[in-house]
Amino acid sequence: MIFAIISSILTALSMPGFLWGGIVWFSLIFLFKSMENRKLSFLYAFLYEYLLIFISMYWVIPILTKNLPEFFGKFSSVTGFFVYLLLCLVEAIPFLLFGALYSYFIDRIKGDIPKALFVSSAFTFSEFLRGIGELGFTGIRLSDALYKDIGIIQIASITGTLGIVFLIVFINYILYIKKSKIQVIIITISFIYLANWIVSTNLPLNSANVPIVAVQTNYEQQVKYTSKIEKIMYNIENLIANTPNNYLHILPEAVFATEDIRNSQLEEKLKNISKRKPIILGFPTYDLQPKNSALVYANGNLVGKYDKIKLFPFVEFLPYEKFFKKFEFLKGVAYFTPGDEFKTFKIDGFPEFGIQICFESYFPEISRNLSNNGAKVLFVITNDGWYKHDTALWQHFSKIVFRAIENQRYVVQVSNTGISGVVDNFGRIQKILPLRNQTTGILNISVKNTRTFYQKFGDWFSILSILLTLLIPLLYKDIRKNRI
Repeated sequence: MIFAIISSILTALSMPGFLWGGIVWFSLIFLFKSMENRKLSFLYAFLYEYLLIFISMYWVIPILTKNLPEFFGKFSSVTGFFVYLLLCLVEAIPFLLFGALYSYFIDRIKGDIPKALFVSSAFTFSEFLRGIGELGFTGIRLSDALYKDIGIIQIASITGTLGIVFLIVFINYILYIKKSKIQVIIITISFIYLANWIVSTNLPLNSANVPIVAVQTNYEQQVKYTSKIEKIMYNIENLIANTPNNYLHILPEAVFATEDIRNSQLEEKLKNISKRKPIILGFPTYDLQPKNSALVYANGNLVGKYDKIKLFPFVEFLPYEKFFKKFEFLKGVAYFTPGDEFKTFKIDGFPEFGIQICFESYFPEISRNLSNNGAKVLFVITNDGWYKHDTALWQHFSKIVFRAIENQRYVVQVSNTGISGVVDNFGRIQKILPLRNQTTGILNISVKNTRTFYQKFGDWFSILSILLTLLIPLLYKDIRKNRI
């Protein structure tokens, strides 16, 4: 058990906002060591993932035990902590499958390489399962550790992040099965980063010549939810008073946190501003059904709105209602209805663009569908004002690095408190604004129309991982075991 715990801690330290991403190349060795106890392999795999999520997402604890209970007053701190434990449990459940597959098949496969391929495939398949369904979440994926290692992660344009997960697990298992000494591990990692350097230094340079304005509002949640919307509008007007005209201005999600300002005097102000400064901003819209929306204003008109498709479980919608009805107390402002259209926008002077709202940047299918529908650049608007720890902000921002590579698109994120910044089509962070500051900044983007393999075929690597998991035990059966 101690080895599984060590593995969880090391992997957590490799995540964005912690220590160093390179730790992920050897952090799983201890997990495989613990799984030498075949009868308990499934429990150790589960424990590994549970503790990894628990440690890496520690910043959720004060939200559930302090911020939300104090703000909405619907549940206690103790209840909030229990909910966090339950969320970690849900995230770890798919790894019971990985542990069970490992326990049953690993000794029945002949050859180190086939074993490594099997383990990598089974792990990747379990990771894929963790990201689907109404409770799906792709945070704290092994690939996240490498968001700064631009050369290595270019394979995401072909395989998506699942291919990176596969590679990480493969290297870890080879180091484990060969009983590698520290010197071998150091040499292996050195070669990996040499390859990373060679690829990253040979990536083409871009000429980003389309400027946009990121507006980082930096409102405390108390201000967003309790201040008069007229005051918020006044602050926005002052914030962008001296920004360049004719530049697209991007504001965060839920600028007006609770009210739909359409058909109001405030919207008229927005329309007037948009005659000089096109604007994207978020606020809830209430038509037949409530939706979390991003709205685009230009030339004095409302161009259109994008409705968030991937809603945040429990806060924005109630997943699997029959099972989780009792967790309705976690509801935020309202339960929203998901959007059903991957809508893109085109306004004069700017390339066609797609918008993602907050949590959606965790899910590659959103940006992929927007790109397939014609988006030449991708925008992410988010709040992130609940998070008091910068670790949370880096974990969120790191996701746009992979979305950029997968689709070969520039991606801009604009957050209430930060991180607001731009990533180029190779995942290189070009510029970020100061965190937790009310500020504006000019970010330069470039128009890209490339179609990547991943953009065309999506998460095909999940299918490959399933096939390898099923076929390798059959093709490389160790007849000496005489068990299959």
